[in-house]
Amino acid sequence: MGTRVNPEPAWWPQLFEAYPTLGRVSPSQLETLRSLAVHVDAPAGATLFEPADFSSRFPFLVRGSARVLKVGKSAPDTLLYRLQPGEHCLLSSAGLLARWRFGARVVAETDVRVVLIPGSFFRDLVADSTEFAHSVHLAIARRLEVVMDLVQQATYFRLDQRVASLILANGSPLRVSHQDLADDLGVSRENVSRVLGGFRDQGWVKLGRRRIETVDPQALEGFLDRDV
Repeated sequence: MGTRVNPEPAWWPQLFEAYPTLGRVSPSQLETLRSLAVHVDAPAGATLFEPADFSSRFPFLVRGSARVLKVGKSAPDTLLYRLQPGEHCLLSSAGLLARWRFGARVVAETDVRVVLIPGSFFRDLVADSTEFAHSVHLAIARRLEVVMDLVQQATYFRLDQRVASLILANGSPLRVSHQDLADDLGVSRENVSRVLGGFRDQGWVKLGRRRIETVDPQALEGFLDRDV
């Protein structure tokens, strides 16, 4: 009687499609990955990571999208960046490599599927696989650029300019509520609604239920180019 081989889990091909560098690690690492990795399916709105998780495990997002938020103490949580399939999480990578815990959380924006590995195995992959390590370091650099832009906007831009920038960056129509935008920017819904109402009155956008349609993108771009 031959040796019985366990079938691959259903999410196994999805993992390598989203993160191809994982498929090029050594056979022994692939076997370890198969034995240690677990998958989690979570609905929109579910909290995927709390602060302690950033120093203990690493997520590979293979389906859906998630929001990485700075935890607010006296203010709402602030969006740092969004995580899409195939992307490495900056805070998870940095937290595991430095054994550091960040005051942040990850929340599912849509229904998601996440594959999780222990932090110790993530560090082994970075140490042993040059290609995987490069993909992680590149992702850290790119995410830092995004966070630097966010800091610049929060420091130097008025709220109306930050709203205009977010609308232009996410395409039209933008299917979010005023509260979603407020959460992303770390401000009140009332202030976001006031800004959007002004854009509507100028004829730059049309507003609907969970829908912001850009009517005049050139006007919004010109608005951003004005002196603060």
